[in-house]
Amino acid sequence: MAQQQQEPEVLLSINNHIATITLNRPRKGNALTANMNELLLDMLAKLKEDASVRVLVLTGAGKFFCTGMDLSASSKSVDDPQQVREGFRKGLRVFDALYHFPKPVIARVNGPALGGGVGLIFTTDFRVVAEEETYVALTEVKRGIIPAIISQYLVPELGRQRAREWMLTGRRVPAREAAAYWTSVVPRNQLDQGVQKVVDMLVESAPGASADIKRLVHAISTGGNPEQHQQHVQQSVEDAYLKMMQSDEAVFGIMAFLNKEKPDWNQFLKDKAKL
Repeated sequence: MAQQQQEPEVLLSINNHIATITLNRPRKGNALTANMNELLLDMLAKLKEDASVRVLVLTGAGKFFCTGMDLSASSKSVDDPQQVREGFRKGLRVFDALYHFPKPVIARVNGPALGGGVGLIFTTDFRVVAEEETYVALTEVKRGIIPAIISQYLVPELGRQRAREWMLTGRRVPAREAAAYWTSVVPRNQLDQGVQKVVDMLVESAPGASADIKRLVHAISTGGNPEQHQQHVQQSVEDAYLKMMQSDEAVFGIMAFLNKEKPDWNQFLKDKAKL
């Protein structure tokens, strides 16, 4: 009997001028891998040039929207600075490609989003969120790491106080509590209808004007010099990411995660003091 072929980790469908990208690792919470980043970059590049595609929808398969970076994969490269740097740049390109995608992007948030999954939501233009059991959480700090790449999309929207709160506590923020950042919060069984309402409005808008509006808003929000602003921010983010991934805390926190343990940071400090 022939072995059953494994489904791709990212799915793409195009229907009636609407492209839908689905993160497809439901058993792993749709955690992002290097392979998924490659697939996403390839899809986004092609969709960007496809004039027949008017709107992009991003969603997840199964219970979760996305649980962020796959720590089990990233733990293998923390000792290699070059691998860490390459992983950072590839991940950054994915978020950047979504954020600067010239067509309207809708996040169809089907369930909880953690870490980088929250970042994905904040790269999009519209967010339709299923109410039941959906929450967002920036849990990186619990593992000795920081939400480096996604900070550049979160902080401008959340503001300094809210960003610090979410990032320092790693707490679960229910969908309704964060409603100010979403386009709409709907019952799970009405998620597709909620997305369709946004799509119906967007397809009535001129595609060229829509792309110009996205560029205009970005230019104004970055003080009229988006390229210089972006270079400065991304260098700061890269420095923070590289420092984080090679820290003792990151090693300790990620190993605890892999062992399905809660890291004891008090014990970590005691052990570190003995060295």
